[in-house]
Amino acid sequence: MNLRKRKPDVRTVLWGGWLCVLLVTVLGVRVLDQQHRDSYQQQVRGDVTRELSILRAQFEGAIGENLQVVQGLVAVISSDPDITPHRFASIASAILAQKQELRNIGAAPDMVIRMVHPLAGNEAALGLDYRKNALQWPKVRQAAEAGELVLDGPVDLVQGGEAFIGRVPVFVAPASGEERVLWGLVSAVIDVEALYREAGLYQSGNLAVALRTLGNDAVPGEVFFGPAGLFRQQPVTMPVVLGGSRWQLGATPAGGWPTHPPDVVRFRALLLLASALILLPGLGMTLSIQRERKSRRRLQSQFELSPQGMALVESHSGRLLRVNASLGAMTGMDAETLRTTPISRILPSPMPWANRDQDRRFGPVESLCLQADGGSLPILLSGVRVREEGDRELVWLSFQDISEQKKVEQMKSEFISTVSHELRTPLTSISGALKLISEGMVGELPEKARDMVGIARKNSERLTLLINDLLDMDKLVSGKLGFNIRPLALAPLIKTSLENLSTYAHNHDVSLAYDNQSGQAAVLADDLRFQQVMDNLLSNAIKFSPAGGRVTVTSELLDGQIQLSVCDQGEGIPEAFRTRVFEKFAQADGSDRRIKGGTGLGLAITRGLLQHMNGSIRFESEPGIGTCFYVLLPRAN
Repeated sequence: MNLRKRKPDVRTVLWGGWLCVLLVTVLGVRVLDQQHRDSYQQQVRGDVTRELSILRAQFEGAIGENLQVVQGLVAVISSDPDITPHRFASIASAILAQKQELRNIGAAPDMVIRMVHPLAGNEAALGLDYRKNALQWPKVRQAAEAGELVLDGPVDLVQGGEAFIGRVPVFVAPASGEERVLWGLVSAVIDVEALYREAGLYQSGNLAVALRTLGNDAVPGEVFFGPAGLFRQQPVTMPVVLGGSRWQLGATPAGGWPTHPPDVVRFRALLLLASALILLPGLGMTLSIQRERKSRRRLQSQFELSPQGMALVESHSGRLLRVNASLGAMTGMDAETLRTTPISRILPSPMPWANRDQDRRFGPVESLCLQADGGSLPILLSGVRVREEGDRELVWLSFQDISEQKKVEQMKSEFISTVSHELRTPLTSISGALKLISEGMVGELPEKARDMVGIARKNSERLTLLINDLLDMDKLVSGKLGFNIRPLALAPLIKTSLENLSTYAHNHDVSLAYDNQSGQAAVLADDLRFQQVMDNLLSNAIKFSPAGGRVTVTSELLDGQIQLSVCDQGEGIPEAFRTRVFEKFAQADGSDRRIKGGTGLGLAITRGLLQHMNGSIRFESEPGIGTCFYVLLPRAN
């Protein structure tokens, strides 16, 4: 009774704890997401502030430069109050040539414009009395009273258009040394559009920019540049104070303030991943008991219903502990009989797990499943060794019936053999005819026809090589390839192979060399098959060597055997291809656009020939340096 009461309590505690973790995790995710968003928005405002600071500096600099050049004219008038219109125009013309943003420069002795340059287009400004102009007089009076430059604008000009006006008071000192006297002022009229372009307001990059006036009490005034609604979008603002005028420059990102960081999806995905890493272990702990029971039932069903034979074997005794129905069908025995049958009655010795130094897993390896009626079934055997408490070792075995696969392979081999034999006879005739035609035995051919016949002859020879390789491979697999193994002097065999491939090497600009370290030793081999092995290795080495490269053949004595090495200076064998070097039809470049030709059977045939001559082959390859193939054959006593 107590146990029954405790189980719901434990389950409640587990689920309650997991739900608390869930709530804390969700809250933490929301806080982190908000902090990430706030941090990004602060970063964006910081970027806008930096760009706006540069823009303000450019704007203030553009206005200051235009007004600075006028100070020279003011100095001239201060020293020469009776300046003539001609001299005024000459100086003003030079100033306007420096600054294209300046529309005109005017001089107003006694606050009445008497001189303007250029005059054309500005005639309406002549005679303008500032005291009688209600719009312009306040700034003019401010400049006169303050005795310094005052910037006004944008202002609607009497001669038409809109501009900023820099008003610079001009004072002259009487000869008697009395206090200086106000002569009047000089006005520099700056075209607003040209100024905006010069200051970069029209090329503000990623910013939307606006300008508005500010009153003395910092009350916002009229927006005179940019969209008026920008100041309702929480812009970054900066004051612009020039010549007694106060403006406010505002900016936002060109597309408005972003609501989310650009990496919000990735950040939230990381948060979700972190949440999952926190929550899933707890959830897994809560559900572990139920999953374990379901898993046991599922494994039992898979074991019983698997189409492959399954067995659990005691490694030491070979006793079958568990078997499934599929294994019974494969052996022709019922489950009860199998349980009393040692594994040695089902699998031929030696057992693949007998070597304790091998990996825990083994296979798949081809083997035979012995049947109750004395027959056998070809299988792929896989397994894994497991160790129970008490150091008891068990082996799980999987038996896969491959009898149908073997039949298909046999049919494929027979088909290739039949087709190859049927193609060989007509191809021989075609190759012979093409050879006679290309050698001029049936008359002289036109140049284009001779080229086409040459191409056809070359490809017929390639096809002949392919068919010969297919036939050799078929004979090797079927065991029909004859071997006459006898003692053979090694050095003459290698020299013959080198002579046979000398023309091929010359065509590829590759040199051949033989390093005889075995003296007059003899090898046990078949003469014809040995030459076939050397031809395959040498032709491959030449084919994959660079122009000007060298292929070296070395023979040496090694523990009652003779080792031959064929080394090239090519690019080496790609790492991903090395496990398939000796497979049939294997090519490092398997595409239809590969540079190097070949059937992909040469090395597979080479290994098969060497195995039939009690030899072996291996290779070593280093990228960019080359490849060496090593052949071991028995030495003749």
